[in-house]
Amino acid sequence: MRAFAKIWIGQLVSTIGSYMTVFALMIWIWQETGSATTLALVTFFSQLPRIAVTPFAGVIVDRFPRKRLMLLGDIVAAAGTLVVGLLFWQGQLQLWHLYVVVTLLSL
Repeated sequence: MRAFAKIWIGQLVSTIGSYMTVFALMIWIWQETGSATTLALVTFFSQLPRIAVTPFAGVIVDRFPRKRLMLLGDIVAAAGTLVVGLLFWQGQLQLWHLYVVVTLLSL
């Protein structure tokens, strides 16, 4: 039970961080573009994978080790956030980068 609690708390923190990242990106997008359409597209790209993957999620989770799947998801989220940060820092961040990242974060 103790190991499960550690994994669960870690996953909770990771999920909160992912949602905070998407929220911050949406604020940044609004400040940069002022476009409701762009915000709608970000929301679309963040929800599309959930809709597409949901019917298969149970099968995927049952066939692969859960710990590895959670770790893989966290690694992908961290990598996406790091890439956005680096692109922003270099002044090369574009909207299509954000569409890709929110899609990856929502898997």
